[in-house]
Amino acid sequence: MEESKGRILAIDYGEARIGLAITDEMQIIVSPLEVVKPKKQDPVKRISEIVEEMNVTEIVLGMPYLLSGKEGRVAEQVKKFKEELEKNLTVPVVLHDERFTSKMAEMELRSRGIKPSRNKEKIDLFAAGILLEDYLEFKRRRSL
Repeated sequence: MEESKGRILAIDYGEARIGLAITDEMQIIVSPLEVVKPKKQDPVKRISEIVEEMNVTEIVLGMPYLLSGKEGRVAEQVKKFKEELEKNLTVPVVLHDERFTSKMAEMELRSRGIKPSRNKEKIDLFAAGILLEDYLEFKRRRSL
């Protein structure tokens, strides 16, 4: 039997909402987890609780590069958020390109007959899941 790897937590950072998705212990299955609203609860505290409760061994934080590949205004906020996470957690926090994850999430919702404009939280959850799936694929390709 293969040894357990621990879960990876993905974070789709936003000022109003932070979408979270998580893998299973074997890092194969991705599941939406929850949306944290920074105005209602401390996101670093909540993420810290999740890391502790769910045996998270790595965090992947979506980096919102511009289409040009450069970093914009939100990228600076993400870097600051990464620093806060690293100050408060003992697991590694990795930045991963999240371009198009929200658009892909909106397309997925539309394909299911769900209006994205009325389901912002679902977009954040789906985007976090897409980010995590992309990151897992990146790790698999890197290990070949």
